[in-house]
Amino acid sequence: MSLDAHRAATVRLGDKSYPVLVGDGLLPRLGEAINEYISDATSCALVTSPQVGDLFGARAAAALKTMNPCKVIVPEGEEAKTWDAVGKLLGSLIKHGLDRRGVVVALGGGSVGDSAGFAASIYMRGIRVVQVPTTLLGQVDSGIGGKTAVNHPAGKNLIGSFHQPSLVVCGTGLLSTLPVRELRSGLAEVAKYGVIADSALYERVEADAGRLLSADAEALHWVVARCVAAKARYVEADERDLGGVRAALNYGHTVGHAVETLSGHTLRHGEAVAMGMIAASRIAMHIGLLKEIEMERQIALLETLSLPVELPYGVDEVIPHMRRDKKAEHGKIRLVLPTGIGSEPVIRVISEDDIREALA
Repeated sequence: MSLDAHRAATVRLGDKSYPVLVGDGLLPRLGEAINEYISDATSCALVTSPQVGDLFGARAAAALKTMNPCKVIVPEGEEAKTWDAVGKLLGSLIKHGLDRRGVVVALGGGSVGDSAGFAASIYMRGIRVVQVPTTLLGQVDSGIGGKTAVNHPAGKNLIGSFHQPSLVVCGTGLLSTLPVRELRSGLAEVAKYGVIADSALYERVEADAGRLLSADAEALHWVVARCVAAKARYVEADERDLGGVRAALNYGHTVGHAVETLSGHTLRHGEAVAMGMIAASRIAMHIGLLKEIEMERQIALLETLSLPVELPYGVDEVIPHMRRDKKAEHGKIRLVLPTGIGSEPVIRVISEDDIREALA
């Protein structure tokens, strides 16, 4: 099968456009894909984490052998998203002599993608990056769209850049190795897409929850391809998240990021987003935007997926972190609020009194 037969979407951004490939068996064809879609790449750095490297590093390196890849290991999880980790990564790129026509290949979950993408965005004033997400969350969301970041003690993703990848390769077969907790985390983001844009997707997740949690290949391929196409549309409409369109993708994230920070990043991103979705739904219901039955339907699905829905912290602990959210304006909290399953959400400034009353 040709590589283009695996193209689930093209993110159309003029001279920054790129394909997103989705399918099983793509990792051994990684070098072929780079040669086809990035024809002038001269060398590459394969950036991965210890666990992912053990699972897939040798196969990825073999696929890239004609590009003489150097392998760079970054820490697991959120520890990859620190200045220290990125500094060491940049040092490795310098040591190995990666030039401006080189490519950074990010093989791993969202944290590897963030760290490698951010490093690529500032190395030699910006070189190309290929995202090869190995988690469900990375394939349906963070691997596409060009957002890169590191964390700060004051909050998650406060320091970063927009740096679009030149290619995204979503090997759905890689998902079979994921721990169930990581699958659940990714499914929170899938459910998010269903709420904000796609009722058919939401219904599919409701119907296929068991198959998805057991990493059924056909079920996962369908949701990944569906989410990829949706994410591409949002990015095309609002690449730098300034026009309000792409902000819809942050449904559940304002409270979610606050909870992640408060937990010391012991919560998975999707777990925090699940709690944030229900918190936003409670606020939307409180101000008359959402019917209770629509909130209960979300709770039912997230609980079926064994995701948490209740905040583990008091509202007065959460609000200071919400004020530092990137969507905030002049210290006022702006939230993405649902209006129904599959209906376009609204983005509004919400008073702290309303937040306290809704989440009390």
